[in-house]
Amino acid sequence: MKDHIFYDFWYLKSEEINLDGSDTGAVAYEVGINVFADEQFENLLDDVRISGLNKEEMLSFNLSSAHHLFGKLEEEGLHSIVHDIKTAGYYFVMGEKISVG
Repeated sequence: MKDHIFYDFWYLKSEEINLDGSDTGAVAYEVGINVFADEQFENLLDDVRISGLNKEEMLSFNLSSAHHLFGKLEEEGLHSIVHDIKTAGYYFVMGEKISVG
């Protein structure tokens, strides 16, 4: 059996706060990519973030569409992630399996 790397993608929104806990009003959007050695998500290898996005840029990754997602990942220089997903034949979005056609 081949060893595969498994990816679980998330949309993330963070709010910045001051050290005293007060709100700064700053909001950040990210695409989070959890990298696992197993399909059960028990062995986390890495946590990759594509940050510095506004909401529209984040949503343009269209995580549930492999075609759109692959294009955006390649724009970000993440060719190895695209290769790994194509090799495995699927990836996950917020824990839900997405097959690559």
